[in-house]
Amino acid sequence: MKNPLNHRPSRRLAAIGAATALLVLAACGGGGDGGGGSGGTGAPAPATPEVDFDAISLNPTTTCDMAGIGAATLTADAPLSIVEVSTGTTTGGGARDRDYCLVKVRVDQAVNIWVSMPTTQWNGRLRAEGNGVYAGNVNVTSDSVRQGFVGVMTDTGHATSPLSGAFGMLSPGNPNVPLQEDFAHRSMHLAAVIGKQLTKAYYEQDPVRSYWYGCSTGGRQGLMMAQRYPEDFDAILAGAPAIHWDRFQAYHIWPQIAMREDAGGPVSLPKQALATNRAVAVCDAADGVSDGVIDDPRTCDYDPTNDLTITNAACADNSCLTPGEASAIKKIWGGARGAGGNLLWPGLERGASLSALAGAFPFPIPVEQARYWVYFDPTWDWNVLDYLNYEAFFSDNIAQVGPRMATDNPDLSAFKARGGKLILYHGWSDNLIMPRGTVNYYERVKATTANASEFSRLYMVGGMGHCSGGTGVDQFGQGSSGNVPMEPKTDVFRALMAWSEKGQAPNEIVASRIAGGVVTRTRPLCPYPQVAKYKGSGSTDEAANFVCAAP
Repeated sequence: MKNPLNHRPSRRLAAIGAATALLVLAACGGGGDGGGGSGGTGAPAPATPEVDFDAISLNPTTTCDMAGIGAATLTADAPLSIVEVSTGTTTGGGARDRDYCLVKVRVDQAVNIWVSMPTTQWNGRLRAEGNGVYAGNVNVTSDSVRQGFVGVMTDTGHATSPLSGAFGMLSPGNPNVPLQEDFAHRSMHLAAVIGKQLTKAYYEQDPVRSYWYGCSTGGRQGLMMAQRYPEDFDAILAGAPAIHWDRFQAYHIWPQIAMREDAGGPVSLPKQALATNRAVAVCDAADGVSDGVIDDPRTCDYDPTNDLTITNAACADNSCLTPGEASAIKKIWGGARGAGGNLLWPGLERGASLSALAGAFPFPIPVEQARYWVYFDPTWDWNVLDYLNYEAFFSDNIAQVGPRMATDNPDLSAFKARGGKLILYHGWSDNLIMPRGTVNYYERVKATTANASEFSRLYMVGGMGHCSGGTGVDQFGQGSSGNVPMEPKTDVFRALMAWSEKGQAPNEIVASRIAGGVVTRTRPLCPYPQVAKYKGSGSTDEAANFVCAAP
């Protein structure tokens, strides 16, 4: 039987025991690629033998020091060195805290990779964790280690604040192409390559599965791996993926232009909240449940310029909107547009907080991008933009940033062919990355890659903000605490593991809202395009009273 994990059999295969043998058997059988058919309902695959995720338990075969694992022979696409080997213990996980061996590797030009390996009871798997914004730092992957994974992370090739994009410019007028390439894709590929080599050297065993785990920039990184390096990871969890980096970063300036042009300057936070709360009040019940959440904002066309209950020309305080303020907020929701009114990129959704992008000052990242990735001019000032020249600015971002950073290739056929599995999720109230960008991308994946539901799922989360938070449910195992792994029904990552390792395609994922340490609401997340529909009886705060169905 061909090894479905695309790894060469190890001389230590017998040492893995019955649990791993069952894992390999389950991956070979159970309905081909385990996708559950070509339909979009996410029906579970035929029953396959159960595999205990925690059953594999391996220990190192060498020492955690420079004489042991530090002497491992590693290869990459450029000279590299093992710069440090040390031991440590995770903190904050209580009984699940683990000792680990940390190996720090540096690959030229300046890619730093940290590989954290459990010193006992390795679960046989590798998990790479993604970064945020512009990255620039690297940490011990404590959550992965606590759960028994070999954890891998990279600084993506530069050491700066995550809010600084200055590494993208070599000097005024000149891009730093190597560091841009490292940030865009090369560093993550190297993390996979080095992580697997060190794992093999430390345990004399290849990982039985290699996973990617990230949100925002981490989500973009995961999709970049699926698109450009489909052999690197067996399965990928990509939340709120920053895949249209060139476009949505350009949109981030749009709210500032709309407020200046239509309202004469920033709209106060109380006024923003007034408009947002009014939109929720008008559109909340469209899904059949009044719960303070617009489950799908695409069904809401609330227009504050026509709402005389909050908008009037005599408005002089925070209890109302002037016509100009209402117009600015409408344009923020309506998306960035050219001078002729053509839509360039979708906007923040009704129900999402506007404060991050529509504050007193611009969100810093689009300014960094314009200065160091588009115009290569540290003195560039966003105030040069207006409605007439904004489209040229938008196009400049696409031209300069898109070729390296866009990450929106919908052809995932190579990833599918290698048996890869992909789960995306995105909050409809994301206040930083426009959720329609992810929906539109997934629609393109379905149109481009045959039978996309056999290897991919998208979960849209009503009311959730950027990766978490917001007014809806937002806890479904995707966070970073991870002290106690949950079951696949309530943990999107465990569902991904079950899909990859047992051929069980995920259907609904039960998500929770937690306030003051208490679960106040549960709701099923449904594979797109399905939505959670109320059955008509029982508490609307209990997932059991909803069913996933066509919208």
